[in-house]
Amino acid sequence: MIHDIFPTNVRLHRIRMSPTDTCEDCDCIDSIGRRLTECGEGPTTWGWTKSIIGRILRTTATNIPDQWLVRPQISLWPPQRQRAVLWVLARYFSFRMNHPCNLTRQDLMDFMRRSKWKLYQLSSRPKKVANFLTVIDTPY
Repeated sequence: MIHDIFPTNVRLHRIRMSPTDTCEDCDCIDSIGRRLTECGEGPTTWGWTKSIIGRILRTTATNIPDQWLVRPQISLWPPQRQRAVLWVLARYFSFRMNHPCNLTRQDLMDFMRRSKWKLYQLSSRPKKVANFLTVIDTPY
């Protein structure tokens, strides 16, 4: 995402691989930022993701900037907390870019839980993200 190489319709239209530069779901210009936070269920899923990151950082969701999706250049202590935040952002990005825009917050929650389960099967998990991702399983 940082290098703008993800195949959005704007990019595909620019290199003549798509007939239009608009989103297939909502007929707006198809950019990465809009697809992540505005298209379809984007506002509710991004709000839930911000609340999860807020729980990891022990702050409110309003303190989580939208720019973290575009430029996740953050420095947190301990390193496991930073990796957990980046893991959540990467899973959110993967979910929103590879699935239809009309999937709900519950679908995102299930996706995150499955991904977390796979990560927690690794023996190196404590070094990577410690137990910071347990907030995914707590009720909203």
